[in-house]
Amino acid sequence: MIGDAFRRSLSPDVPRKNSMSLTGALRLLSAFIFVSLSGIAHAAATEVTLGEPARTTLTFGPIFAAMELGYFAQEGIELKILEFQGTSILLPQIANKSVMIGFVNADPLILSRQPGRDSIPVKFFYNGARASIWEFAVPVGSPVKSLDDLRNKTIGVGALANGNVPIIKAMLKERGLVLGKDYSFMATGDGPLAFRATLNGDVAAYNANDVFVAAFAQMTKIRRLQVPDKFRNLFSNGFVTHESTIKEKPELLAGFGRALTKGVLVCEANPDFCVRNFWKLNPSLKPVVDSDAQLLANGRQMLDARMAKYLSFSPGAARRFGAFEEHAWHDYVDILFEGEELSTKDIDVSTLYTNELVDRFNDFDVGKIQSFAKTLK
Repeated sequence: MIGDAFRRSLSPDVPRKNSMSLTGALRLLSAFIFVSLSGIAHAAATEVTLGEPARTTLTFGPIFAAMELGYFAQEGIELKILEFQGTSILLPQIANKSVMIGFVNADPLILSRQPGRDSIPVKFFYNGARASIWEFAVPVGSPVKSLDDLRNKTIGVGALANGNVPIIKAMLKERGLVLGKDYSFMATGDGPLAFRATLNGDVAAYNANDVFVAAFAQMTKIRRLQVPDKFRNLFSNGFVTHESTIKEKPELLAGFGRALTKGVLVCEANPDFCVRNFWKLNPSLKPVVDSDAQLLANGRQMLDARMAKYLSFSPGAARRFGAFEEHAWHDYVDILFEGEELSTKDIDVSTLYTNELVDRFNDFDVGKIQSFAKTLK
């Protein structure tokens, strides 16, 4: 070992001819310290892959804020974000550990717990969007004014593997509409291609997350179709990982959730910073607009739409970021069963999520983060 060689070089018991000079020993020590510190720095940063089921948008404004401000680095995390075409495509990547963490809908995981299905060894550990992010949008002049008007129509979705598809089917089943008989889906992608398909009449309505719909509203006048409260109040995307990762790497997941929570608080206290930071870190995604003021205003509309879901806590309740409520899972199961997406309501929801890391997600000085956030430009 280098350390042993250094100690021997300074020992009076070592014959002179076998020893190195003091200068050489100091150089060797310097090399040892450099190598050691480099190794420590390398070991301290663990690469964490985070998969999202669509292209990157201001949905991840808090994630990028936490990255920019060093909150993930403080937790020893080097975050790498990957894009997938839908929750049903992303979940298998988490199940085989190709991706460590995913931001997904609950529907596919619940459906996998039915009798006769192969259970996916994945579990939610952080509740992200605490209310439904999914919205129906139509051009303002469209004859489609309600969900009932979707009979004999085609609905545009980002991808057929999207997590919103089972809920749409359950929602329309409640109104007597059956997929394949009374309506159909078309995969339009998300963003400009989907907007164009809706405006051209290729699809009668576009169902997408709140951020994409907010972007659509900046392009043209739209109408959002009213959705029953029981669907609107369902939680949406949260963060999942392999069941074994929760057992083997709880500190890493706790650090991820803590950094994420700080990012959410920063975007709540200073949304303008979060918008500017997002475009700074993702310049290729920046839309072409007339002015920086318009760019900021448009970004705020998209970010605000999602922040309302991240901050959707019950009135008067403590804000425990990342926490799930058991009754919400039972509501989800009931809706999927009533919509004939589930064959039984006998689903053990305790196998779908954990709150064991929630205390650690919230273990920091909230006021300090909020005060700091307000100083950011």
